[in-house]
Amino acid sequence: MSPAPPEVLVHPDADVLAAATAARLLTRLIDLQSHRSPVHVVLTGGTVGIATLRAVAASPVRDAVDWSGVHLWWGDERFLPDGDPDRNETQAREALIDALGDALPAGNVHPVPPLSADVPDGESAARRYAAELRAHAAGDGVAPQLDVLLLGMGPDGHVASLFPGRTSLFEANSIVVAEHDSPKPPPERVTLTFPLIRSAREVWVVAAGAEKAPAVARALAGDDVRETPAAGAYGTERTVWLLDLASAADLPASDASVDPGQPGGTADGGLRPRSASGAEGAWAAVDAYVAPLVDEPPAARAVQAAAADAGLPDIAVSAAQGRLLDVLARAVGARRVLEIGTLGGYSTWWLAQAVPADGTVVTLELSEAHAAVARASLQDAGLHDRVELVVGPALASLDRLVASGTDPFDLVFVDADKQQLAAYLDRAIALSRAGALIVVDNVVRNGAVVDPEHPDDRVQGVRAFYEHAAADDRLDGTVVQTVGEKGYDGFALLRVR
Repeated sequence: MSPAPPEVLVHPDADVLAAATAARLLTRLIDLQSHRSPVHVVLTGGTVGIATLRAVAASPVRDAVDWSGVHLWWGDERFLPDGDPDRNETQAREALIDALGDALPAGNVHPVPPLSADVPDGESAARRYAAELRAHAAGDGVAPQLDVLLLGMGPDGHVASLFPGRTSLFEANSIVVAEHDSPKPPPERVTLTFPLIRSAREVWVVAAGAEKAPAVARALAGDDVRETPAAGAYGTERTVWLLDLASAADLPASDASVDPGQPGGTADGGLRPRSASGAEGAWAAVDAYVAPLVDEPPAARAVQAAAADAGLPDIAVSAAQGRLLDVLARAVGARRVLEIGTLGGYSTWWLAQAVPADGTVVTLELSEAHAAVARASLQDAGLHDRVELVVGPALASLDRLVASGTDPFDLVFVDADKQQLAAYLDRAIALSRAGALIVVDNVVRNGAVVDPEHPDDRVQGVRAFYEHAAADDRLDGTVVQTVGEKGYDGFALLRVR
């Protein structure tokens, strides 16, 4: 399978980078668990890697993850005795695993075997780790399908324990090997190899510090893997480089643009790639220019700030998109609104203030942690009496609404996991009056929807939604492509006949 081209997200400093990576990981785990289990994650060590795990442990969102369905692995390990403070496993246990307690079954944690009488050398540890991976593979596979594989990168461009100039860079048969002469102490290590790394669905390379800037630039320019091993790290569905400003200092100016609304980053905490023409920078600049027309009220900003303070992922609609929901709700005279995907309540606020005082917004949220943030914000905004917040899997909640014979809705806004959009659409139609408007967000996905072979199941979920909507004679609709501070995407506007 062809490698996923790299996306570059740059954060103001290492602390923000760790916090943003943690939020991104939690969000991805919740998203993945909405449609499959178990989920396999490969952890990394190092300063930022361990800081990321601490941020996961500290986040209120962590309890929204079903840790019983998460398996943890390591990309490499220092071959030292069990409990040695320099082992990545030891540091990860102190940073995160111990804090999760019984929520994460001991059998879901898969450390590289430590040095012991039974495992006297790196080769023995590598064989045992390969066997452990194989034991969790599906069918005749050599390893489980790895959903997210985190990699730190050193100043020399190494990832895992794959160092410049070493024969392990070209290992084609073994998925785990021993490294006996690491240029970085300790010399004895065990590491995954590129065949397994490149089989992961998503590979995230995390780097911070000015000393890493030359290697970052070389890797993203496609340097020879023998010189810069990180150049050979990529996933089958997504490759993400998560950087701080210092480590991104040597990247060409055309590689990224800064959102004018957040010094050093975009609305999702990162600095996005852009074309050489600077088009994406212009999109964000236009959003900033039209801000007075949108006139985001202080109450809306307070909802957004509360979500950020709680560590929720910054994936809500923009202010311009929130105003669009407000205009659409008022245009159709909505008294009853259904929202699928509450998050921190930002879009909910826009919808709730748009309905009359005796109107209702029924909003569905999978995560109780997210719901708690939204409830508090809507209470503070004085809109709680217009909002009914339902926690649980959206399809189950929707089916209960259908079975209850609830009054029909005038507007439905769908901003939830894309893999189930077609099923959400069926329920939305059943719950809507004739003439109701259904708005579905994130249905262009940077243009990826035109690719029938795209490996991202979110893209395939959107494609299934398109086919479903086009074949349904109960609907009239269109798709409006959008650009702005949230990048290139779009939403579907569907009218129920």
